[in-house]
This record gives sequence, C-alpha cells and structure tokens, in this order.
Amino acid sequence: MTRPFFDDQSGSVAAHLRRQADEQRARYIRAQSNRGEKSVTSPRRVYELIRSGIRRGTMPHDEVLSEQHLIETLGATRNAVRKALQMLADDGVVLRARRAGTSIAHDIVAVRDGEVGPRAWAGMPDAGRLTVETLECRRITAPAVIQEFIGSDVESVILLEQIGRMNAKPLYLRVGYCITDFEVDEFIQRVESNHGEYPPIAVAHHRIFGTTYGGSSSVVEAISCQERAAELLEMQVGSPVLLRELITRDTAGRPSELSFTHFRADRVAIIGSTVTAGTTTLN
Repeated sequence: MTRPFFDDQSGSVAAHLRRQADEQRARYIRAQSNRGEKSVTSPRRVYELIRSGIRRGTMPHDEVLSEQHLIETLGATRNAVRKALQMLADDGVVLRARRAGTSIAHDIVAVRDGEVGPRAWAGMPDAGRLTVETLECRRITAPAVIQEFIGSDVESVILLEQIGRMNAKPLYLRVGYCITDFEVDEFIQRVESNHGEYPPIAVAHHRIFGTTYGGSSSVVEAISCQERAAELLEMQVGSPVLLRELITRDTAGRPSELSFTHFRADRVAIIGSTVTAGTTTLN
C-alpha cells in the first residue's frame, strides 16, 4: 500500500508541510553551526557592516577603501568583501575604478525619526552642510482626506513644498500641509527664520507655529521615485526613495502639520531608537 504523503494523525496536508519546513530549517541551522567558519562569507552581511560604517563616519572618506583592511577589520573573506563593495557601487555609495581602487562617493546622512531633516545646527556633524529652498507656499482648501488623516475639520491649510540639499546635492523633497491661521507671507517668514541655523525640531516648531512641540508620529515606506520628484532629486525615474509620512502635534495634541518627504534612499538613513539607561543610540 502506498504511504500517504501527509500524516494520518494530523489529517492535514498543511500541518505536514509545516513540519517538513521546520525540519529543513533545523537541518540548515545545524549545518551552519557545524561548519566552524571563522570568517564572514556572506556578501550581504559585509555590505551591511560597511554601509553602517560609512553612515557612522568610521570609514575614511578621503582615502581608498583597502580590501585587505576590510578583510581584517570585518573578519570577512576576500570574495565577500569584493561582492559587498560591488553592491555598494551599484547603490552609488562607492566608486570603483580599475587600478584606482574603491572610494566613498558620498556619505549617508542620518535623519532621526520625527525630525524634518538632518541635525544641522551648530555643534552637530552636519552643521553648515544643509540648505533648504522653498519651492511653493500657498493657502489651499483642506481636502477631505487631509482632514481625515489629521483628525480635524480645519477648512484650509498652507501647502509648503521644499527641497533640502546637503553639500549642494539634493537630499529630500518635502511637502507639508500646515494647520495655521497665519497669513502666507508671515508664515513664509517664520519658516525661513530657521534656514540660517536649522535648529532642533522643538525650536523650529515654536518659531513656525507659535506653539510648543508635543511630538510626532510617522510611517516610512520604500517606493519608486516618480517623474517630477526624480527631476528635482536628480535621480532616475523608478529609483528607490524613502517616503515618510509625518504628523507633528503641539503639547495639547493638536495637529500642526501633515508632511510627506521623499528622501534619496542612497543618501539617507532614517534612525529611530528606544533608549534605556546605560545604552547607546545609533548615529
């Protein structure tokens, strides 16, 4: 008699397949554990470590990246390092040239979740490197979908579109729907009063809206860059960007702004952390 391909006791094909998958996973984990390799052989893992080092600033930006140095410091195989560097070159993060070696094309800018852009005020690593240009600022009737998103029946909002550049290179494109009674001219002055020093979000919020910053909530998605955004960000249409939806509120919980920001995925890392005593945060 032919044995059925599922367990009679379970009476379920799905349960049988799940057990098979669990057994295969367990065999794979045992095999990996028994290999006893001391070097990192996965290009993806080496890629992650190098990219993190570039973002943190621990990789030399003014020197050629030595394969041998990376092999030694990362504990990786030469093949894994070479493949990881090619992956970074495909991202546009590093430049590879025959005989010239590999060098960092640009750094990866850290934007902390909840803040509009990188930390560019005095004393911060990005101080003096950021410029923001206002592309459009006008009052519009608040669409019903915006009223729903922010949980308010406000009749009108100020639409504010800006482009941020780091070292003169496009970094992000941002559109905000701002809930305020200020006239457009005064609102623009309030916004641009921050463009000399780019202060922390709490300071900027008070200057722009005249209320105390109470916090924010956000969602980040990876999407394909559309035509107009690609033109402004100097990217190919369809290139990956990070789209962040951000709602900021005052201390009373009232919404101040709903914004959507397209960050260049090859130049920006969105950082969020939960800090407890005695721990360090990502940079």
